[in-house]
Amino acid sequence: MPATIDTRKAHLTRQHGDLFAVYTWVNDERAMVLMPAYRPGAPWYIVMESAAYKYDSPAYLAKQCAIACDVLGIEASRSNWVRVATIIHDGLPDLIRMPSAPPTILSKASYGRLLLREDGQAVGEEDIKLEHGGVTYA
Repeated sequence: MPATIDTRKAHLTRQHGDLFAVYTWVNDERAMVLMPAYRPGAPWYIVMESAAYKYDSPAYLAKQCAIACDVLGIEASRSNWVRVATIIHDGLPDLIRMPSAPPTILSKASYGRLLLREDGQAVGEEDIKLEHGGVTYA
């Protein structure tokens, strides 16, 4: 199944040293994306909202931090595990509180005008604009 991510629509971005935590939507689900700040093209580690409750378990969090360090290409040391665990655990409230869907981005150009009339009198009007599509990774 392809993943659809549009980082331009990120709700929040935080830099933690050499890691970015990007709060965005993956396949219409809230997600925290951890990515290296200085290595473009490096793999990302994603925490999906549907699995966020699992990260409250210290054993699960520790296991996933070891996996995250491996995925992100970070040295698997205790200090790095704690650093990644802190980023994930401290970011969970922001992940859960972010809007359930990204804001709609409409094109700047108008493709027409919608006019609502009642008894021949205009009661409302609005420009017709198209929504921009996101990026799809397969």
